[in-house]
Amino acid sequence: MTLALACGDSGGSAAESTGESTGGSTSTSAGTGENSSGGVTGGLEIDPALADCLRINACEADGGTPMGLQACLAHKLSVPWSWATVGPQRTLLAAMECKLAAVDCEGVRACTPAVEQFGSACKDIPGGDLCQGDVWVFCDELGAPLVAMDCAAAGLSCNQDIWAGCGAEPCQFGVSQPSCDGDALVECSPAGFVVRVDCPSQYNLVRVSGKDSEEVYSIAGETCGYDMQRGALGCVGTGAACDFFSQRCDGDVLETCAGGKVARRDCAAVDPAGQGCGFVQSGQFAGAAACGLLPSACDLSADESCVDGEIGYCDWGLPATLDCAAVGYGGCTSATQGERSVAYCTQ
Repeated sequence: MTLALACGDSGGSAAESTGESTGGSTSTSAGTGENSSGGVTGGLEIDPALADCLRINACEADGGTPMGLQACLAHKLSVPWSWATVGPQRTLLAAMECKLAAVDCEGVRACTPAVEQFGSACKDIPGGDLCQGDVWVFCDELGAPLVAMDCAAAGLSCNQDIWAGCGAEPCQFGVSQPSCDGDALVECSPAGFVVRVDCPSQYNLVRVSGKDSEEVYSIAGETCGYDMQRGALGCVGTGAACDFFSQRCDGDVLETCAGGKVARRDCAAVDPAGQGCGFVQSGQFAGAAACGLLPSACDLSADESCVDGEIGYCDWGLPATLDCAAVGYGGCTSATQGERSVAYCTQ
């Protein structure tokens, strides 16, 4: 999921795209370079996030459709929205974390088993999710499997309470009480697992119905504390008191009313670099103020290319090329992912 922003102090228009692979594959290991913590591939030092994406795409290249570089890089922009994410995007976020943590190609491919095998499980729960053993499956509105994640591949188990999900420490949703651990909110998810919410980086949002329209406000807290608007512990601001939801951009600083106190988040200091403050243009967070990539020289949802062994792609906001042979791969190829052309390095 990539989040494109529009500048200004009120809601905007725009783009959200998903490119995570949902199918399984059975290729042999594509093991070039170091693992996800290294950032060294084929003897050439490159950005660690780019090295991860090259590795994951190469691992999925045979027998499935890799997501391409841009959709993989864009995962970093989606992580701060994990707390507020609903629907199949939750499964995709978790599956991508599984792939990033995998130590080899077998582990990468194990994260997302082929969805076709879960057809019978989905037929009676259109638009819902379930646990098939330790596999978390999300079904589309017609009752067909849409995406699947093997929780066990990430060292987790699958459980279903209000909804399904992967986790490690069980709890009782609605019964287990939240707590604060420094700046982190520790609470029980609707899947029945303990989760940690890093308040200085995560977003929540609220929809307020008015007479003529629905307003969407983001909540970008600074620390964990008592949320007067929520009536429970949550992610709150540390500034002056505020009595209703609000959001605005003060230059590159995002200012929201979080739990009854003003919270300020410096978008220019957020990783990856080059972010500003604006408004999400489309998708489930449309209208929310947030940090993100402002309109630039290229778009993470654009097509990628493979020409003479070089991948042409958007490196956050700047057009870039990457010579696959120079980073230890055999070459590159391209494929279709939805309506987009994606490119990736191969053995």
